[in-house]
Amino acid sequence: MIRGHVVLPNSRRTIQRSAALPNEFNTKRLCARRLTPAHLPFIIAMHEDTALMASMGGTRDAAASRAYVDGRVRHWADHGYGMFVLHDIASGDPVGRAGFKHAESTGRPVVEIAYALLPNSWGKGLAQEATGALAALAFERLPVDGLTAITLQTNRASQRVLEKIGMACVGVTNDAPEPKVRYEMYRAGCR
Repeated sequence: MIRGHVVLPNSRRTIQRSAALPNEFNTKRLCARRLTPAHLPFIIAMHEDTALMASMGGTRDAAASRAYVDGRVRHWADHGYGMFVLHDIASGDPVGRAGFKHAESTGRPVVEIAYALLPNSWGKGLAQEATGALAALAFERLPVDGLTAITLQTNRASQRVLEKIGMACVGVTNDAPEPKVRYEMYRAGCR
């Protein structure tokens, strides 16, 4: 699991609805489709997977999964961007989720980039493929100049993903129960 933020260039500025992301996009091996209520059974299965959820605060029950989906659907309506369900293009099977959400970090508005893949999809480069595409979409379609991402200090796999898409480590948080490592990347000419 990876969490991160897209930093808005002006702390008072919010993403405009005209900056909306597409409802679907493809990478070489993935089709990302806007998360809808129809994805609830898949999200429930993801949230019940103990290996996947170990780095995300533990498993969630069906009610929490339903609340998650409802919140992400509202987020799309409110902000014009949000989470996608990732499908393997070859098989059509869902393999994870990834996308953006509006949040605040250190008192400034940010867009969080997050992803989670099912364990049988780990180690295949899909996380790098998804996060690289999301970063490109953010710089192309959202009024942002920089991206930041946060991962657990013990999650070296996610740290390598961030490094491979061009992010640089900028520090470690004091979060409990486990510190997190923060990475950043900027649009060309914006640092």
